[in-house]
Amino acid sequence: MDQITLQEFNQLIQHQADPSLTFYMPAIKKGREIQQNAVRFKNLIAEAEERLESRGFGRTERESFLKPLYGLEDDRDYWQNQERGLAVFLSPETLKMYRLPLEFSEMVVLDSRFHIKPLLPLFLENERYYLLTLGKGDIHLYAGTRFDLAELDLPDTPTSLEEALKYDEPVSSLQYQEGAAGSTQQSAIFHGHEQEKDEKSNIKRFFQMVDQGVREVISGSSVPLLLAGLEYLQPIYRQVNSYQLLREEGIQTNPDQLDQESLHQKAWEILSADISESRSQAYDHYKSLENGKTTAQLVEILSAAYHARIDTLFVELEGEVWGNFDLESGSLEFLSREDPASRDLVDLALIHTLLNGGQVQILDQEELELEGNSSAAAILRY
Repeated sequence: MDQITLQEFNQLIQHQADPSLTFYMPAIKKGREIQQNAVRFKNLIAEAEERLESRGFGRTERESFLKPLYGLEDDRDYWQNQERGLAVFLSPETLKMYRLPLEFSEMVVLDSRFHIKPLLPLFLENERYYLLTLGKGDIHLYAGTRFDLAELDLPDTPTSLEEALKYDEPVSSLQYQEGAAGSTQQSAIFHGHEQEKDEKSNIKRFFQMVDQGVREVISGSSVPLLLAGLEYLQPIYRQVNSYQLLREEGIQTNPDQLDQESLHQKAWEILSADISESRSQAYDHYKSLENGKTTAQLVEILSAAYHARIDTLFVELEGEVWGNFDLESGSLEFLSREDPASRDLVDLALIHTLLNGGQVQILDQEELELEGNSSAAAILRY
């Protein structure tokens, strides 16, 4: 997987050159169909050639512009090492290619700016978190996002109760044995309570060591820490925890019986609920505002985005409205996606909102509750 840093994302937003070509395509990571990656890419190049020709670029100009992409379909090793989607950004001075964990719809866009809307989940809904698993046999610390979960080292930290206590002096005690002379039911119960108390005390000491190790690794971070463990272990760890951003809600499970992918899925279920709540609160605020403070009219949104009047833009990720908008005059023309002069107007509004310091929220069509096919709404600064 390739990483797009926030700095690179901002460069894609700010980029402006004519022509600027954007490819998005789904990719196959493994299996017999993996050869379809190169075929699909070759077809996208052919479509780009047609779009360039329709824009008046001659054969020599087309071939010169697309030269950095020619021959890549024959790079077998490259196509056998893909993620779920491929994004390509090409201009006369720029070539950026990213194998990403997003399953894109197939798309070719030719404009004076790159098409960036499909990348939004990488930056708007990709909260970072830590996950600490409290197994009876092992302890693991992970760093996670929506798309991956990577284990972190816990240097000089015992990762099991047995390892933590192996240097302890054995405690001599009189063990109650059933049937021993003078034994009673009361002494058996008392001994059972003592065993339980000792076990809890040992676990607590072990977790104190773990907390110290975790603190050394993630100290200074500003992302939440989730616990995944058996129900009776989590309260013990919370007693000794010193990391301020430990989430109250944990994953009640035996992590020793789950693979890393399952742990990742359960952790993201908790984080995604936070995202949904944030979405709802932001859009409830939009609906509570008076007329004149909001708009769902695309022509007004485009003009407001260009003139830095948008506070928050709500966009439907899959929504597309193709056409041409003159930013200076404010004239709007709806066109087909195949028209050489057409671009996704929602993407254009998004770019200018971000360029002018506005916020963006992703909502689906049902959440937006908009009439028609606007695919966007906005809270205005003034």
